[in-house]
Amino acid sequence: MDFFVTIRKRQSVRRFSDMPVAREDVLIMLEAATMAPSATNEQPWHFIVIQDRELKASMRDVVKTLLEAGMQETTDQPRRKRLEGMRTYSLHFADAPVAIAVLARPWQGRRSSPYFDATSYNLAQQSVAMAVAQFLLAATALGYSSCFASAPAEFARQELEALIGAKPPWFLMGIISLGKAEKQPQRRVPRKSIEEVCTFIG
Repeated sequence: MDFFVTIRKRQSVRRFSDMPVAREDVLIMLEAATMAPSATNEQPWHFIVIQDRELKASMRDVVKTLLEAGMQETTDQPRRKRLEGMRTYSLHFADAPVAIAVLARPWQGRRSSPYFDATSYNLAQQSVAMAVAQFLLAATALGYSSCFASAPAEFARQELEALIGAKPPWFLMGIISLGKAEKQPQRRVPRKSIEEVCTFIG
């Protein structure tokens, strides 16, 4: 598939068929992810490929329980409404044939950086985000659908890390849902025009 066609075709999909994902295809996607650039070439990523249905269900139940607890505890109506809406964006990984937990570790270059705190954490996230983007594009090129969700880590990071065996310094950034779409999206969510997002100088 042409590279620019792949970019335009990629969309976030949250409903999947039962069709399995070939392991050799997952390996190709992972290789594409690991070709991403990273700060000082530290490659601060690790991917846990989860196909076990019981584990995915346990992970979903943990996230769902904490979301519902958050809704019950808050009296802030806008926050409650957001939490209710987050179910759609937090739980779809459990119904995908493959869920991939995306881990990062703090950027090691911080030891020689004067910008010790925020930059060290953000550079790891920036690096792993680029790897995730390449994974999603590779999935599209191979005819699969996917969606990256940061919400599970937002609501249940420590609990999910315990379930998948992630240990410090690794931390969960999010989960990729991967499979064949139940049905193809009919239209792409509108994008801002280039004029809105770009400024030329000189």
